[in-house]
Amino acid sequence: MSQPRIALKTLLTASLVLNIFLIGGVAGGLYQWWSHPAPKVGAVVQHGLRQVMVELPVQRRHELRRLLRATRDESQPLILAGRQARQDVMQHLRAPTLDRDALVADLGRARDADLALRARVETSLADFAATLPADEREQLAQSMYLRGQGKMKPQ
Repeated sequence: MSQPRIALKTLLTASLVLNIFLIGGVAGGLYQWWSHPAPKVGAVVQHGLRQVMVELPVQRRHELRRLLRATRDESQPLILAGRQARQDVMQHLRAPTLDRDALVADLGRARDADLALRARVETSLADFAATLPADEREQLAQSMYLRGQGKMKPQ
């Protein structure tokens, strides 16, 4: 008689553990669902400069877009150099034998091109910010850093 009772206790214990696990999973899912509001229908989450453009007035948005396009056009040699360096990195990684020194050199070239391009974009953004009145610069700061990142708090 003790054998069926042990099997029944084991089954009930396993069922209890499984039910607790399922209840915890459902509760966690509901918490995630309710604590993170759903994005607006058709809305695309924007980051960085795209977020800035969405939040600027139309006139300023067009000015910034023109400035960034001009920067992109002027930076084509850097863009192409970075792209070529990344292609060279892929070739080195796919090669039957790895030439570590050449790989490191190509990684450095890609990094240097990316950093130079970023510096140009940041300089263009600084030039654009210099043309803005204080309230629009505040809006620029809000849209670039304070929303969405959670790292920086207003001072």
